[in-house]
Amino acid sequence: MLQKFLALFRMNILILLLLIGTVMTVLIYYNGMDKIYNVSLADYPYVISTSDSVDGGRSVTQMQRTDSSIILDYELKEGSPYPYAGIQIYLGDGKSKGIDFSTYDSIFLWVKPRGEGSVRLYLRGFDSTISKIEDPVSLKFNELEYFPLDESYPAVFVPEEFRVAGWWVAQHNVNVHRARVDLSNIPLIEIQTGTSAPLGYGTLEIRGISFKGKIISEVKIASILVAIWFVTFLIILIIRFLEYSREHALNKRKREELEKNLQALEIEKNDFEKLSKEDPLTGCLNRAGFSSVLTREQERRNKQGLPVSFVILDIDNFKEINDTYGHTVGDEVLVNLSKLVQSKIRNTDVLVRWGGEEFVILCGNTPLQNAQVLAEKLRESIEKTKLIAERRITCSFGVAEMLPFEDAKELFNRADKALYASKSAGRNRVTSASLKRTSR
Repeated sequence: MLQKFLALFRMNILILLLLIGTVMTVLIYYNGMDKIYNVSLADYPYVISTSDSVDGGRSVTQMQRTDSSIILDYELKEGSPYPYAGIQIYLGDGKSKGIDFSTYDSIFLWVKPRGEGSVRLYLRGFDSTISKIEDPVSLKFNELEYFPLDESYPAVFVPEEFRVAGWWVAQHNVNVHRARVDLSNIPLIEIQTGTSAPLGYGTLEIRGISFKGKIISEVKIASILVAIWFVTFLIILIIRFLEYSREHALNKRKREELEKNLQALEIEKNDFEKLSKEDPLTGCLNRAGFSSVLTREQERRNKQGLPVSFVILDIDNFKEINDTYGHTVGDEVLVNLSKLVQSKIRNTDVLVRWGGEEFVILCGNTPLQNAQVLAEKLRESIEKTKLIAERRITCSFGVAEMLPFEDAKELFNRADKALYASKSAGRNRVTSASLKRTSR
């Protein structure tokens, strides 16, 4: 009896220490463990002024340094389609090797304009497949434009607020994947007057720019803590199992008690598997995992008015594939199809295996027209890709955009009717649902 009490006491102490350690780790993480990259322009040597004169414009600049900042006096003149003035800050070797800012989650910019208009911030990225050292314009234009206000000085941004300049995407004819914001190699930072800057004289006082992040990402910290808790409880379970095993040799009652505990563990395991949110074959979300994502997008649609679209795709003649080549080949089709679709959609899009040969793509912040374009690109890619050796695979698509305060069932029904229309019209095509609300 005393040994049991001591063992239980030691376990409780271990759990208490682990809980205290977890709380301390979380507090230290959120109140420390910061990494900061500062560019103090008052003494930073690799800064030059720039203007539209490099593109044939007539704007002029004059840059001077103070003890705490760089002051850029400029005059914007007509002569180019987009008159601008600003500074360029060279990082790394100023060419192909820059700074990796992808692990930083906050950007602080000290810019104080003396005049009207917005300010543009470019984090110019080097892409090994597109950028060329001799062509500065080939550096990817990860841009952000804002209106500086005294009450928000310095301005604070997160990487998600940046976008790749549309004119740069069009000029270099890059695909959707390459057009995403990438801050992993930034050799050049530009701070310029914005599109709303008026012609005439103006001044920008620029003190510096800082990047703040964590030494270890939040995901890694969470993974480590979960792993420690898991190992600890695993050790506790092993210890208790050994105790029950010893008692098993003493009497039948202890053996039955141990069996009940093992059965309880098995039930917990089965419950955990039932609650799994991932399809075991394709690795996509299943319906259970999809529910929380859909609820989040519905709230964004209803509160912020951001468009949400549904794309349903169904493998044409899938039963025939299973009947002809067997379910192993059918599974190969499902796995390869999900990999292909995942490679073509955005990181923010969600791919769900809805059931059987049917998949759903939830596209947040996407209107119907863009979702239809995505569906058509996927249709063509699936048709051209040899997913299995035995035959070509095609898919039919149904597309629908969520209406304000529309429930998921009605949205799915509209997309499903569009899918049915695609199949009725001969398969291997895309059909979009009407934006008019259907009667129930």
